[in-house]
Amino acid sequence: MESVKRIILWISRSRATAVAAFAITAISAGRASADPSAPERSIDDAGIARRVLAMNRAEEQVSRTVKGKLVSAAVWQLADRMDADRADLDRQFRDFAGGGQEPAPAAQGQADGADLSKLSGEELEEAYVDREVKTHEVMLATLGRDLIPNAKNPVLRARLDDLGADLSAELQHARNVKYAEWFWHAAAEERSSTWAGFTSDYP
Repeated sequence: MESVKRIILWISRSRATAVAAFAITAISAGRASADPSAPERSIDDAGIARRVLAMNRAEEQVSRTVKGKLVSAAVWQLADRMDADRADLDRQFRDFAGGGQEPAPAAQGQADGADLSKLSGEELEEAYVDREVKTHEVMLATLGRDLIPNAKNPVLRARLDDLGADLSAELQHARNVKYAEWFWHAAAEERSSTWAGFTSDYP
């Protein structure tokens, strides 16, 4: 019980650092983009908005695909949050996108090689949470390296900054779920091992 309390306290404190974490990520990405050896990138505001919408659409599709197959309440809540947040982001960036075509999600680093539609049970939940952690890390890197530095419209830039804070909070949520799921599985295995050892003493 004491271990569970410590985990809950750790999760609560970690959420408070989400905005600060994004600031550090953005600063680091800015330094990387200032490196003369880094590839040169140029994208207009409409292209930036379309990149955001493409990433957003991929996240929305994945969350809706897996939600009906999830058993763990914590993982389901993560997927539900992603679905709800995506609808709001679409409204914020749609007006900046113009009439251009959104880039393919895979081009934005969204695909991680795992076909979640073929998985189920704990295997699906583990793969989904891992995907959310990796995908959000990629999105934050793309945001800080390519999108925010190239944004010209001050309103768009402000929304990108807000998006960074939201993505950092989502990333922390996914990491918290991953850690909590690992903890419960480890605890279950320990209980099972302890019980097996106890019963082996009594033929």
